[in-house]
Amino acid sequence: MTDQPTTPTSRMTDQPAPRPVGPLPQSGDRPTFDELQQQANDVDYSPLAAHLNDETRSALGLAPAPAPVTVDRELAERIRTHFLDHTELIADLPDNVRDLIAL
Repeated sequence: MTDQPTTPTSRMTDQPAPRPVGPLPQSGDRPTFDELQQQANDVDYSPLAAHLNDETRSALGLAPAPAPVTVDRELAERIRTHFLDHTELIADLPDNVRDLIAL
């Protein structure tokens, strides 16, 4: 049998335990699947419409600007797919629009 060291060799020996940097989240009821689906349905996708150039509108089969575009969930998914296929277009978008694409 080999000799085992009797003292711990961990680099964490004598180190303080990690502590949370902020308050712990309040525990409560978690949302149900239906509630989460409802939240997804309530997302406002209208900011996407302002950032559709004529090339993007044409690729999506939409009327050219200045025709108004109402963005529902289905169209938002098509816009998302288009932007993800053309990632060079995403870099110039504002943060809130990129967040909608990332949903």
